[in-house]
Amino acid sequence: MTEETTSGSPLSQAQAGKPQPAAKRIGVLMPAGKVLNHDQVVTYTYDDPEKSATQFSNIGDLFVYESSLRILSYENLMPLSLSEKDRDNPEYIERLNSLDYIFLRGSNYINTSGNWDSAIALLEKVKVPVVAFGIGVQTPDNATRYVNDSTERFLKLIAERSKSLAIRGELSATALESIGIKNARIIGCPTVFRHRKPTIQLRKVAAADLDSLGFTLRRKTYGNATLQRYLLRTLSELYRLSIFCAGELEEKAIVYAGRNLLKDSASAKKQAVQALIDEKWLYGPKDPLLGLYERSMNVYESVGDFERGIAEMAGVTGFRLHGNLLALANGVPALYMVYDTRTREFVKTLGIPSVETKSMDRFSFEQAWDSARFDVFEKTYARRYKELLGFLEENNLPHRLESAAKPQRPTSLNAAA
Repeated sequence: MTEETTSGSPLSQAQAGKPQPAAKRIGVLMPAGKVLNHDQVVTYTYDDPEKSATQFSNIGDLFVYESSLRILSYENLMPLSLSEKDRDNPEYIERLNSLDYIFLRGSNYINTSGNWDSAIALLEKVKVPVVAFGIGVQTPDNATRYVNDSTERFLKLIAERSKSLAIRGELSATALESIGIKNARIIGCPTVFRHRKPTIQLRKVAAADLDSLGFTLRRKTYGNATLQRYLLRTLSELYRLSIFCAGELEEKAIVYAGRNLLKDSASAKKQAVQALIDEKWLYGPKDPLLGLYERSMNVYESVGDFERGIAEMAGVTGFRLHGNLLALANGVPALYMVYDTRTREFVKTLGIPSVETKSMDRFSFEQAWDSARFDVFEKTYARRYKELLGFLEENNLPHRLESAAKPQRPTSLNAAA
């Protein structure tokens, strides 16, 4: 993979709090999307609706990637190639060894199904620091084993190459401790810190006064399809609802066909609708949910466009972890729907108001919204920001965060929590 040429320049260090020189060149493992203008991330199908409608891209991964780039201070960025050809090329290895450091983009890497053998083979030849930036666990409830052998070797390599790992929460800490890794800081996710402020204040509003409500869609949330359909239909009758798609193919096809952006829009829409009927997400071509899609669905191919759309909402709810988090990062209150260990860990780490989907038999959105303690999130954000600052500085990673009181180095993972 070739080095990305980044135009523009990082914010001046005077704006970033503590003066420090920017890193000359950094590498990224597991990038997501194309980088424009230094730190603006778009999908690989940006400006190509025809291709986008046939290729899934989880824009949540782009949120994490762009937010990481907005936080770090660097001049040039090099996405890493894991191909055997590059791994065996001495000139490529020499280029990597000229980097200041390599970072692993945050995602659900702590699991029992990962295959990191190619990354291990590459990184074992590289001598520069390697840091994990916002990684987390994805595991079933009550799991006792968190990683397979390949993932364990990979995580231990990173732990040996860095002062600390930036991780999602306590469950991720438990998973790392189970394989002997103890040098970590719990930060949550880079997305919430993308504006680099040590504090955040939400624009709180009562449920009765919500003039607009965003719903972050995650159609393939196992066991919650009927609940999600119900919430979409009901909330659309109570509020001016906007649905935010994270990259689902059928939803993209319906939106782009409705804008006549596809070569055969009528056929593409028909196929997408039929796929949703076959999946039992739509109850036939006359399902009112399809009409709601046509009126209220939003599809974005850049983080910036998604952010501008969600920042216009008075409030946000739904099933997309990073979609909700991007709302919070922009001062928009978000009520999480918690349905697995991953979302549960997130809301606990950041003090985010949430509702357990398995406890929603008699549910009032208005009551849940008005009783939500968004002030807890604001206070927790400030604490996690300090942990993020500590992680960056102890790993000597030049950054653009505004200064905050530096936290004491935790003596254990539990102390970081």
